[in-house]
Amino acid sequence: MAKAVIQKNWYEIQVPDIFDAEEITETPAEKDSQVVGRTVEENLTELMDDSSKYYVDVSFKVTEVEGNKAFTEIDGMECSSEYVSRMIRKRSRRLDVVEDFRTDDDREVRIKVVGATVKKTSTNTLKDAREAITDILEEKASEQSYNELMENIFVDNIQEELRDKVNKIYPFRDLEIRKTELRK
Repeated sequence: MAKAVIQKNWYEIQVPDIFDAEEITETPAEKDSQVVGRTVEENLTELMDDSSKYYVDVSFKVTEVEGNKAFTEIDGMECSSEYVSRMIRKRSRRLDVVEDFRTDDDREVRIKVVGATVKKTSTNTLKDAREAITDILEEKASEQSYNELMENIFVDNIQEELRDKVNKIYPFRDLEIRKTELRK
């Protein structure tokens, strides 16, 4: 016995207002409730018309549907593994920081930072740099909403401040926010 053909509707995925783009893609579903909760990834170059951010992918989660439009919120971002592996070279040290922070609008976000020193350095120096990074991120997260924090990460405001502070402790070749995740 053949199954009945079910008519599916197409929903336009809309991104938050902080991006230049409005609609990024479409998704099919039978009912509105099937669209809510879906995640979609898009490259930051496509969203902000900034070709220097080719290595960053942003993920969005659908939160509500009105008509044929599905509205999203930022679920997180991640740098490509190829970009991160190119940062680390011989005769240098890698710095990783993974911390959870609470934003001004009481949302918990996990931020992962990766850095590479110019040359080998002591563990105590890396510990001091890690503490400085954690202090700055704690301050920035506590005084901004989640969307403001993500916007400042996308336009490199927070990374610039991190680089300035950490380079006073020890020179770093690269320092980048590798990944952010919105915690449940």
